[in-house]
Amino acid sequence: MTADSQTQSDPILRRLMQLGLERWRATQTRRFAKTRSLAGKVIVITGGSSGNGRAIALACAQRGATVVIAARGESHLADVADEIRSLGAAVLAVQTDVTKPLEVERLAKRTLNEFMRIDVWINNAGAAFFSKLDEAPTELRDWLLDLNIRGVIHGSQTAAAVMRHQGFGQIVNIASIAGRIAFPRMAFYSATKAFVEVYTQGLRQELMFVEKTGIKVSVVQPVAVRTPFFDMAPNAIEGRPGAYLVAPNLEPDDVAAAVADGIERYRPVILPLAIAKSLVVFYDLFPALADRLLATMRP
Repeated sequence: MTADSQTQSDPILRRLMQLGLERWRATQTRRFAKTRSLAGKVIVITGGSSGNGRAIALACAQRGATVVIAARGESHLADVADEIRSLGAAVLAVQTDVTKPLEVERLAKRTLNEFMRIDVWINNAGAAFFSKLDEAPTELRDWLLDLNIRGVIHGSQTAAAVMRHQGFGQIVNIASIAGRIAFPRMAFYSATKAFVEVYTQGLRQELMFVEKTGIKVSVVQPVAVRTPFFDMAPNAIEGRPGAYLVAPNLEPDDVAAAVADGIERYRPVILPLAIAKSLVVFYDLFPALADRLLATMRP
């Protein structure tokens, strides 16, 4: 007896298949509805040409947003812009170095000229290097401070100025769980992300609760993500780019979905991997034991 004939002769099996099909259709309907949930929003994403930034841009576009992507590499920006257009979303690609305040201001002006407002500004551009903390090369330290700290400041201040005038908006800063818990050989990166975490807390308190500007502020705390980040990061210890990906880790789409969800329904802290919160609690309760365990997770 073939599978088809067995299905036709077995009403229970046929009913189960029908229920499965109905469930799939309901899932697709909910998914389609969700893809339009950001319709009408103008979302700026720095570091939008690869990794998490690219994934966030595509996720927002799939949900109906108008997306503005910014990065230093013009050719990669063009590729991502083509991907976004293929989803039927409007996109503007602006070559931008976030370490330069005038270029960040130009990004905001280009966005306003094109779309008249900015609903969400995501400070995603960032990098890392791997080194012993007391031997970190000066040029790498300065480069990371400019990108991970000053880049976030430039973006946040520029976005806040626009959104104060509008009376609404959301600033989303990409930090890291490494900003709550340091990892050996990448502690300088952890220090920059700790700044982003605390800076965002202060920004949220001032804009949302002290001044009540109508601007929402969120921070994202992902664990390690499978992106070119770990392949391209300078490694001063081994004298070559790249390092091993530490566990636990996520895919860029996981981070993107969490960020898009945090825009749809505001969250002050966005944790793409919720269990990561337990790592922070564990460290606060048992710091000596946590340090010994973290020493085994060196990149």
